[in-house]
Amino acid sequence: MFRSGERAVLMQSVLQRASHKINAVVEKVLLVTGSAICLILFAQVVSRYAGASLGWSEEVSRHLLVAITFLGGTAAYRRAGFIGLKGIGHNIGPATQKAILLLLEVLTLFCFLAIASFGTAYTLRAWHHTTSSLQIPMSIPFVVIPLSSIIFVVHVLADMAVTLGRKKP
Repeated sequence: MFRSGERAVLMQSVLQRASHKINAVVEKVLLVTGSAICLILFAQVVSRYAGASLGWSEEVSRHLLVAITFLGGTAAYRRAGFIGLKGIGHNIGPATQKAILLLLEVLTLFCFLAIASFGTAYTLRAWHHTTSSLQIPMSIPFVVIPLSSIIFVVHVLADMAVTLGRKKP
């Protein structure tokens, strides 16, 4: 049906498309989340000026800012690619550069898999703890940790497929 070369190209194509589609969604979520923070904080300032404070606004803004940090990291990684050897690659030769780049990508992959694993365990343990003003389970704001780690894993796998598919780095 498929030869190994065709299978590798197909896998690379699937991973690249998934990575780009996920990143497009993440960037839209970042736009909406950033806008929400601005509106919430503006409403907080106006309500304080009027003599009434929104008790929940700071907590929501804080959790949304954490989400922006993690999800923004995935978008930044996707836009920059893996910058492992820029600048010194010409001095070490293409085969060595490809091997080092692949090693760095594998290490990065294991790092994000570990963060996803520990983040999932942490999120599940936090289910019985609630936030101070909203009284929602802490797992809800913490879910961004394993979610963003899985997104990172998809991006790294897409980069690895490109690296492995290259004839020359």
